[in-house]
Amino acid sequence: MRPDNIDHKSNLCYKLVSCAIRMHSAELTGAPITVHFGHVNMSNWRIEVVRIRLKKFGTKKRPYYRIVVQDSRKPRDGTTIEEIGVYHPIEAADKQVSFNEERAKYWISVGAQPSDTVKKLFNKKSS
Repeated sequence: MRPDNIDHKSNLCYKLVSCAIRMHSAELTGAPITVHFGHVNMSNWRIEVVRIRLKKFGTKKRPYYRIVVQDSRKPRDGTTIEEIGVYHPIEAADKQVSFNEERAKYWISVGAQPSDTVKKLFNKKSS
């Protein structure tokens, strides 16, 4: 029924569609639902696309970072979705980190993943 000369992405799409059809028909008949993807290897697929990370500014020996929401496939200093705070590592300890907590919580709630450094900064600020 389906052609054998299609690429692997189309094959995956076909499997997902046929799986959805089987699940729908199983719901109608009351049969148990089982899902088998066969040989599809999804271990190297990246689901997370949006990251909260640092964007570097400043001069030599005087770094300054902005805490930004950015597509993970973009370069560090590339275009950003939103800037939510700043980090000055050479300021006094109480003035080093400032960010909009409401926006950070929003982005995390919709699936943005903070980098390890940003997680430490968030924890440092909250304690």
